[in-house]
Amino acid sequence: MKVLLTHHYFPPDFAGGGECVALETARGLIQRGVDLRVLTTGDPKITEYEGIPTERIPVHRYRFNFEADRIAEMAQDADLIQTFNYHACWPSLRAAKRLGKPVVCCILGLFQSEWNRLRPPLIGAMWSWIERRMILGDYTRIQFLSDHSRELGLSLGVDAGRTVITNPGIDLSAYAPADPKDDVVFFTGRLDRRKGVDSLFDVARRLPHVRFRVMGWGPQEESIKRNAPSNIEFVPFERGGALCRAFGKASIYFFPSRVETFGIALIEAMASGCAVVSSVPMEFAGARLDAGDHAAMADAIGRLWADRDATARMGRRNVELAQQYNWDRYTDILMETYASVLAGR
Repeated sequence: MKVLLTHHYFPPDFAGGGECVALETARGLIQRGVDLRVLTTGDPKITEYEGIPTERIPVHRYRFNFEADRIAEMAQDADLIQTFNYHACWPSLRAAKRLGKPVVCCILGLFQSEWNRLRPPLIGAMWSWIERRMILGDYTRIQFLSDHSRELGLSLGVDAGRTVITNPGIDLSAYAPADPKDDVVFFTGRLDRRKGVDSLFDVARRLPHVRFRVMGWGPQEESIKRNAPSNIEFVPFERGGALCRAFGKASIYFFPSRVETFGIALIEAMASGCAVVSSVPMEFAGARLDAGDHAAMADAIGRLWADRDATARMGRRNVELAQQYNWDRYTDILMETYASVLAGR
């Protein structure tokens, strides 16, 4: 089987969890014997990453929307195209239709009404409209990362018969609880409103006796640090071992994101034995609260902080729950999807 994978970023270029999903998708397919090539943006001199062959177009990620010709050229001998929103899905769909090839689109982001909080009103409304048009494209299959993401897609008019749910995974061998753990509440992610930085700061101010540790990144990182409460400790963001160790040392993981299609960091925290306080609608031991409910978040963290036995017990339960999330299972479902698509041509 030959597959062309398209995404507007691919490691070593990195902007968030979407690149992790794209990388693990590519890695898993190659391990299953798929003849795979990646088309993305970036430095054309980078022709592979960790053994994965890549071709990179030296354009801004937004310009990738206009690369249907290049995608069609590379997909000539492919059996199907695997793509992701936002900036690779439309040109991939146009190329697939031109060639008569099936296309599977993975929805990495689906924010809808949240765009009005993330952007000025008119721009937010525009992004919400664009996102809806993207998700309603005539893809052969639409791949959602979670049940709640699929439910939102169905509410927008997506055909249920063309959907598949592929929960992402993590490298479970890389995450484990430290012994001993630190008395600290951990947060990691992009330092912006969507990930709930305003909630993080407000909750920290309500709990001056609680220690918070943040490993984040973003264009406004320095100004955010200057305005942070004094009980927040910032440590440099590093992927790999440093991030795994930071998860393992934390007793509580705080993830007040306003909207997520999945939340890989949450699973990493669970596998690391953290009790979780989050707004993400997934199963975990801890407290699931509405996004923006700072009083309830502060109350939940305060209760866990004061009850170490309950916190440790929830952490152990989360280690058990995290075992279901692995990349082999993700790849199994994706390969079954491809087989169904190709058999139905």
